Amino acid sequence: MSDINSLSLGQLFQRGQSLLNEIEESPLASIDKEYQDKVQSAITYLKRADELISKLNIFSDNELIDDINTNDLKFLLTTAYLGNLTLKLSSAPAERSTVLEKAKVYIQRFLSMCQDHELMKKEDTTIMQQLETEGGRLIPVAQQREQKIAKFKRERSIKNQIQQLRTQLDELSSKHNGEDEDRDVDEAERDWIEALIQLEIMRSLEHWHGIKQELVMVKEMEIMREMMAKTGETPKVDERIPLNTRETWGKDKPILSQAGKPLQPFVITNKREQLKNQVFGYGHNLPTMTIDEYLEQEMERGNIIKGGGEPPEKPPVDDNDYAALDAETMKKREWDAFTDDNPRGAGNRGNKG
Repeated sequence: MSDINSLSLGQLFQRGQSLLNEIEESPLASIDKEYQDKVQSAITYLKRADELISKLNIFSDNELIDDINTNDLKFLLTTAYLGNLTLKLSSAPAERSTVLEKAKVYIQRFLSMCQDHELMKKEDTTIMQQLETEGGRLIPVAQQREQKIAKFKRERSIKNQIQQLRTQLDELSSKHNGEDEDRDVDEAERDWIEALIQLEIMRSLEHWHGIKQELVMVKEMEIMREMMAKTGETPKVDERIPLNTRETWGKDKPILSQAGKPLQPFVITNKREQLKNQVFGYGHNLPTMTIDEYLEQEMERGNIIKGGGEPPEKPPVDDNDYAALDAETMKKREWDAFTDDNPRGAGNRGNKG
């Protein structure tokens, strides 16, 4: 690290990017010293690269993506990597808010540059506008689920594209021997870098959303610590004995304490009785209630629908209601006509087809 000032911008970026890839694939815990050392080293390289990018004015706000040289295009990823690495820093609870705010600044710088160079998709711009709003509108659960599914499919597609372009780039680099091949390598490398930028845009938006949620919790914890400091109170520890699960019942502590106090329920029996019950017992669980008790319980729960019985008798027709009498007479005549045209058993052909 002593020769960091002698490294070129490309070397600084390449070392920081390589360390980030190692960290992403590392099996070490995030609080491990070796893990944190790599995070700090990557941040140091990329911070120096960020300083050189600003000093050399590599990017201009009025430039479009096509105006940027392919060799310089990858340096757009510097602030995205810095935001990602800053979130991986292990810090004390009181310093977490500062770390989150610092990572948020890097992420916002990266997304702002992508927006200036028209690299943002429409859906990414919409999400960014929602994140910039303090409160933000509530999104229905179904819509959130659809957005997550679409995001997952898009991220998987971009990762596959990156892998294919990297393979194509390696093949072209290994066999190029002319200007045409150089042009193909340049185009493949540009497509690969643009795919990497699209992936980092999605990740940065996700990091920003996570930072907003975590900042709310961190600020609440800071308020609690301030209140405790003023009142001189300390967090109370729950000293109650946790309830045992069925799997560990009786296996994780003794039945009686040293003072003879029962620590858990137990049944007094002897080994002979236990073996006898195992040999002559039933091979299935016995019923715990009768059918009548079960039906009574279900009725109390409201799971049984009452009803049935004989249909109610039809009220007689009033002799003075001539319309009702005519309707009843017509109904009987229609039924008589139907029975005359369709005598009983007319449709039964004795299974003769």
